[in-house]
Amino acid sequence: MEFILTIPEEIYLLPVHKTGGQKIDFKHKKFEITLAASILMDLALRNRIDTDLEHIIPDQGTPTGDALLDEVMEWIFQAPRQESITYWLIRITERAEHIRQSVLESLLRKKILKVRKQHIFLGYASKKYPVADDRQIKEIKSRVRDLVMGNDLPELRDMVIISLACYGGLLNFIFSEEEIILRKHRIEQLAKMDLIGQAITRSVKELTFSVVASMRTKDLLGIKSPVEKLDELVEEMKSLLQIDNDEDLPEWLRKGTGQYLKTLSYIEETCTNEIVFNASTGKYALKIWSFPGGI
Repeated sequence: MEFILTIPEEIYLLPVHKTGGQKIDFKHKKFEITLAASILMDLALRNRIDTDLEHIIPDQGTPTGDALLDEVMEWIFQAPRQESITYWLIRITERAEHIRQSVLESLLRKKILKVRKQHIFLGYASKKYPVADDRQIKEIKSRVRDLVMGNDLPELRDMVIISLACYGGLLNFIFSEEEIILRKHRIEQLAKMDLIGQAITRSVKELTFSVVASMRTKDLLGIKSPVEKLDELVEEMKSLLQIDNDEDLPEWLRKGTGQYLKTLSYIEETCTNEIVFNASTGKYALKIWSFPGGI
């Protein structure tokens, strides 16, 4: 099957609104790590790199035809020695702004997104990038949904997308919370099938843990109060769920409810707003801890 989009482009599109908004912060470190991992995964699927349990190993150096993939491949091939997967994830995320811009420009060239200028203040204009053609986005989500909700043997590329969406906290853009809980075992099973993917996602998980630990350290120094962090989470969820009225928020995020106070206490206890709440069990968890383990 021929794919119009690269894996980084498919991952980038998952949280994009049709109108040009985005449901997450593309500059969030966890998303940057996920995007970096998607580049390595794509190169691996194209047999340009290989991995052992720890290292990225150059394989075939022929160009892929995609400027971003070829650029990262050149970094890897020109390195004086084999480096660890974590090393390359960090190196790629150090150029996260360049990576995001490269992906965006490619999606504009492929006419998946388009540019819309918005005039704001004193002649300055911001830009939004609404979806010009949503067929590819529907196709990505349909492929992954059919695979997770069914029992067919997966294509390697789709296992990669599921693994990245899982560790990047992007599954909610494809499935409802109830579907994720219902098919949790299937998601875990699919994410474990690709050996190269296992090595990369293990490094993603470890690196994400270290990033969150660093964020907690900053929080403990008093940079933001628990109330401020909860306010940020509320705004993020309003955007994600496309909610304008606070009264339409789920109880655990709605001010004035007992569950809201429990949410605030959990944020105060864990020093982060990177949390999720399972309404069925009444339990909270850190986002990265809610991903399938054992990979």
